[in-house]
Amino acid sequence: MRPTETVKVPLRVNRNNNEGPIDVSLSKMPSGVEASFEKQIPDGKSELEIELSGNQSLGDRQRDVTITIALSMAQNSVEQTFDINLPIVSRPSFGRLPPVFLQPGDTVNLRVPIERNGFAEPLTLEPVEYTKGALCRLPSEPIEDNNIKVLVAASEDAEEGKQTQQIKSNVFGREVSVPLTLIVTKHPFTMEEMVYAAVLPGQQKKIDITFQRDSLESLSRTLTGGLQALTGVDLAPAKFDGPVIVTAESSPSGITVEQAYLEEGALRCGITVDVTEDALPGLYSLPLAATADHLETHGLLVLRIQDPTNEPGVLPEPIVSSMSKTIRYRRGGLKGRSTEESKELLASLYGGSEQSKKSLMSALAWLATKQAEDGSWQPLAAVENLDSGMTEGPENLLAMTAGGDSVSTTALALLPFLAEGVTYEPESATAVWLESYPEVVRKGLTWLGSSQPQVDPQGVGPVEVDLRGLISGVVAGCETSSLSGDGALKKNAVYALKSLADRQTKEGSWQWSSTETAETVLPTLRSILAMRVAESCGVKPSVATLKRTDVFLESAACGTPEIPQSRFGLAPAGPPDPTATAAGLLLLQYKEEPYDSPAMIDGSRFLSGFAPPLEGNSYSQSVDFLLLSSAVLRNIEGEQFDMWYAKVTAFLLRTQEQEEEELGSWDPTLFAGETDRLQVTARAILCLQLPYRYLPLYRSEK
Repeated sequence: MRPTETVKVPLRVNRNNNEGPIDVSLSKMPSGVEASFEKQIPDGKSELEIELSGNQSLGDRQRDVTITIALSMAQNSVEQTFDINLPIVSRPSFGRLPPVFLQPGDTVNLRVPIERNGFAEPLTLEPVEYTKGALCRLPSEPIEDNNIKVLVAASEDAEEGKQTQQIKSNVFGREVSVPLTLIVTKHPFTMEEMVYAAVLPGQQKKIDITFQRDSLESLSRTLTGGLQALTGVDLAPAKFDGPVIVTAESSPSGITVEQAYLEEGALRCGITVDVTEDALPGLYSLPLAATADHLETHGLLVLRIQDPTNEPGVLPEPIVSSMSKTIRYRRGGLKGRSTEESKELLASLYGGSEQSKKSLMSALAWLATKQAEDGSWQPLAAVENLDSGMTEGPENLLAMTAGGDSVSTTALALLPFLAEGVTYEPESATAVWLESYPEVVRKGLTWLGSSQPQVDPQGVGPVEVDLRGLISGVVAGCETSSLSGDGALKKNAVYALKSLADRQTKEGSWQWSSTETAETVLPTLRSILAMRVAESCGVKPSVATLKRTDVFLESAACGTPEIPQSRFGLAPAGPPDPTATAAGLLLLQYKEEPYDSPAMIDGSRFLSGFAPPLEGNSYSQSVDFLLLSSAVLRNIEGEQFDMWYAKVTAFLLRTQEQEEEELGSWDPTLFAGETDRLQVTARAILCLQLPYRYLPLYRSEK
């Protein structure tokens, strides 16, 4: 008899003509065996069935037991014995499993080994239920081999935490089980978000990467640690201590990154970078992946291949040689966009890549499709918010305040095409993929040149041209005249610049419009920047206008008393505002403030604190801030810019639309305070064109 088995023992009595009931009893019953039977054989009956049942305590040792059956009737009794064998039974055992770490969205297949120990029968498992988004699926059919196939998973929205359940079966009345602990955590281990190295061509360099091992967010670990101090029980999940492999997901030509190995329990490893002698100097961003089976985390290796011939304050000779000789060099000017080669060299020097080029190509194609037949671009936010029955005509769009009118939107939309060096002239397209865009620019310029202020719906007079449109128009007009050398366009640019100067108040400031009078700092900074761009294009603003702005610029500074111009606010009294600070610092750079001055060092450090995240799909600042800050930091150069721009390009590439209808654009809700997809996309493209759109302010040709 084995544990949990039942045996029926038939009993037949020879009465020998005796009548009456017969009493039945059992003795010498072994432990672990129970008997069930009728205690009396009725008169006229001669048979009885005894049912013996073994419980789960049996099977640990071999026993042969003799049980005595006693029968009594009146004064007579008789005894009979029978033997039962209680053998040793084999029970299987399950191999133990370490805690299984899952990141939300993970699905993992496990194998639990079965040590049969001579047990040959199929095993049936009980279902396992986890909660909070964790799942465990066991085989529904009896298991006949020596492994249990287990699927565990965590849903995308699974809660972080630790849960332990038992994988179990019942064998001969005893539970055979093994605990399975699932730890759901977003970050079982993390590596440094960004790693930076500067390497010379022909050099090999080992770069240390620091890891942190943890299973849950620091707050939950702090809380459970406090409970442990009170209860003496370790409530915090174990850390992930397994080995991790670190690889660079893509390496440009001339750069080799060897795979790194983080040993079990270690917190630091080194990744080796080999740079060939002919590697092109420049800034490269290499995505890093750290994996441990199904677990993963990501980082970024920012690599600056230094130019051994670099001369501080001077553009590299290959870049100077590649630029067109027909465009005059001016500080911060447009000569860098004059040829495809110069754009490629500047892109390499300042962090452009094949991926960013593909991204801006896709974005420019989207932007071109949004141009109306008459050559204009209309603010998409305004079009989407038109009342029922209203047309998309200028009389309606100009009357709406949805982030700018058609004039400002059209002028802004032209800037990314001009940043590629494309004008209305077919020969300005320096690459095949640009050949359709001179017509786009021609139509846009024609519309801007022919558009006149529309009559106010109330009949009071012409609708005031939005300052945003005037600023973008000045930049577009001056850039086009500089790139094309068209004298007539230069006259138009001079007129537009005068119109902008005429909007300046006697205090030296500007306002967005006659109805938006509260804000003066940002419109003033933007207006002065447009004048400085005009100056770099050969269209000089009035000296008197610039002098009046100097006084206003000082009044808008709100840094510390020692370095007041390291910060600027939206109001003269502050507090500091990131976008205003970026615009103010850029103006100081145009005024030849030394790049290593206290104001520039402190201000640039302030801007760097607002870099886009390497993870996530939202940004706490506007795309305008992103563009202005990138320009400031690029002019200063160095590790601070390299790290900043790597984050900028990573964010823009990650968040660009991939769906067919909006393919190549950016959703305005990604950025704080933005509402218009077209305007956001135009400025995002300009961020990707930053390396060659304007020449750096602290470098010259010689």
